[in-house]
Amino acid sequence: MKQKDVFLGGEGNAWHLRNADVLAKQHLPNTDSLLMELLRLESHFVDASGPVRVLEVGCGAGLRLDWLQTHSGWECFGIEPSAEAVKHAVQSGVQAQVGTADQLPFADKSIDVVIFGFCLYLCDRDDLFKIAAEADRVLKNPGWLLLKDFYSPVPVTKEYHHRPGVYSYKMDYKRLFTWNPDYSIFAHRVTHHVGDVYTDDRQEWVETSVLRKYRPT
Repeated sequence: MKQKDVFLGGEGNAWHLRNADVLAKQHLPNTDSLLMELLRLESHFVDASGPVRVLEVGCGAGLRLDWLQTHSGWECFGIEPSAEAVKHAVQSGVQAQVGTADQLPFADKSIDVVIFGFCLYLCDRDDLFKIAAEADRVLKNPGWLLLKDFYSPVPVTKEYHHRPGVYSYKMDYKRLFTWNPDYSIFAHRVTHHVGDVYTDDRQEWVETSVLRKYRPT
């Protein structure tokens, strides 16, 4: 069975229940490195002709998107395998739906900002090309792609201790896009898994990266 089916079939709900209380106690935006980067992008959309459209893949209960649309007025969408988390996101006003990263229900070049919110480390390895292609397909040119995930300069596989037969994968996820000349790294920061501090413990490395998609026409 593929890992995406495991998460769609119930492990996504279990993840949501395990982490809901901790995530709800965050002091946004200061404790969220992705939100802080998104706030730095606001000036790029001052002259936008229409609403800024943001898609978060792995949006959980939509806490980040709820804060963003409340304070920035951006139009926010979420994709998440946990039906329970999606229910909470929708109740808060986020346009979220159940789904996975390899099949995004959005039109070509319809999204200004794509976010991968700490989900790629659990995705099936044979879906990575499809995941990158889907993100690129829906992202406008020019556009922004942000990701936060476990980071390792070389791929590392570990057993997922919450569910037998499932694995977590650490790697340099921005490389899914930076091989393409249309994508440039605007920011890349590595910190501890818990708290926005630096660490020499490679087991705890998490990256927050900002990529710019720009293809001259």
